Amino acid sequence: MMRIRIEHPCIYLDPKGTKTNCLLIEDGKIVSTGAKALLGSVDRVERPEGKCVMPGLIDSHIHLWGLGLRAGSVNLRGAKSTQEVYGRLAGARPVGGWVLGKDWDQNLWSDGRELSREVLDELFPGTPVSLRRIDGHACWVNSEALRRAVISDSWKPPAGGDAWREGGISTGRLNGCLVDDAMRPIEAIMPPETEHDDLATYLESARLLRSFGITGAHKAWMPVNRLPMLERLRDSDRLGLRLHLLFDCNDTHLGSLLERGPWADDWISARGIKYFADGAMGSRGAALLDNYKDTDHPGLVVETPETMNRDIPKYAALGWQIAVHAIGDRGAQNVLDAFEKIPAEDRANTRPRLEHAQMLDDRNLARFSELSVIASLQPIHLHSDAAWIDEALSQEQLRRLFRWRDLASSTRVSGGSDYPIEDPNPWHGISVAVTRQHAGGQVFHVEQCLTRTEAIALYTTDAAFAGFAENVVGRLEAGFFADFCVLNTDPFLASPEEIWDTQCLGTYLNGQLAWAPTKVSGHHPNL
Repeated sequence: MMRIRIEHPCIYLDPKGTKTNCLLIEDGKIVSTGAKALLGSVDRVERPEGKCVMPGLIDSHIHLWGLGLRAGSVNLRGAKSTQEVYGRLAGARPVGGWVLGKDWDQNLWSDGRELSREVLDELFPGTPVSLRRIDGHACWVNSEALRRAVISDSWKPPAGGDAWREGGISTGRLNGCLVDDAMRPIEAIMPPETEHDDLATYLESARLLRSFGITGAHKAWMPVNRLPMLERLRDSDRLGLRLHLLFDCNDTHLGSLLERGPWADDWISARGIKYFADGAMGSRGAALLDNYKDTDHPGLVVETPETMNRDIPKYAALGWQIAVHAIGDRGAQNVLDAFEKIPAEDRANTRPRLEHAQMLDDRNLARFSELSVIASLQPIHLHSDAAWIDEALSQEQLRRLFRWRDLASSTRVSGGSDYPIEDPNPWHGISVAVTRQHAGGQVFHVEQCLTRTEAIALYTTDAAFAGFAENVVGRLEAGFFADFCVLNTDPFLASPEEIWDTQCLGTYLNGQLAWAPTKVSGHHPNL
């Protein structure tokens, strides 16, 4: 029985800012705080250096592998023009016979041009090219990739997808950009990622998260066949994060998962199913109640309302939490319609989640409270999207975006990053939640700001509740896991700018050091 005492003049126990100076930990859990923690003998006393100690953070919406997190992909993030994209691609080596790229964003391209199939063909003659958009909801391919996928200029994409064409979205020759379900023929012929690839990516992602003070994560799109991989990591003490898993609703192995049923242990919670109601705003695939201003098009419905209305209540009755991606206001309405069909008792037991909750009209916002739906927010999306979004949406549509104050005042919320689509640093997300300042330096609808305690709660107690773990993580209290971080600043007192620059000096899981800026021997094997 290992007893550890943590001593520090500023230990925050919860997002309200409750403070103490001592924690007593026994076998990985907190047994007492404050004066009581000073009583009795201990095996070790630690006095971490830093401005404060606080509960480990939880990212409640993240992709720990997949979505472009693939070795050998060319990084196109931040490219300011199509010419810069071509320049980064020049000389790229194929991966499994393909040239792969990730994280392009046409909203940043100052030359106002689109990528050209012909230029990609010239750069890589005879080699298929697939470049994934930053939100994961579109890819740009060349003629060889289209040929191998048997996609011609006369091809009609499925209802949940779109194919951009020269001179407009619906007319002319395909320009190589495929959105949402239109990507499926390309994905079907690409070399699959191996478990070895996913394992390496997961371990690096987990290490990255721990470097920010994150001790838990909700994987927002989980393949069933990778659950054994995570269980092996857990059994060998290498998991490195407490995980809440949301499984792909269309996974071919879903039947075996349903047969096993929802379950949870100290490290893994396998009790969620994930749907996609629409696409993303950047690729104009988020489903809107009104057309986009710049395309005269309302976006895409990915999972049909009929399917969600039929299946979501069925899964909830079996005890599964349902989480649905919905960015546009029509997408959100379709999700809430499906959640309304879940009996109230099943909703209370399974805590349905609307992932992103990015755009809501007044009527549907009120339904969150009526239906007890969790709004899973990613504040960092505002930092990126609000800098260009007025090009795509009308003034009335802009008013419906990022309604955090309205949501936090009426329903349960949680916070995440949507990494690798977005920056995984939670301190950036907390800073944006408080300021609503976007990358262009302007403030977007200041009346929807959160307080700093609300913003910190997004990534602690609120995220814990969204993952059914509010009685074991998110706070530092007796009976809770000793998961905490040491910081170089005090986020309860610091300015938003200082919060943005926060550095983690140490991350602890079960009272053991799990990450430090430099390797420390003799501690947790996750170092």
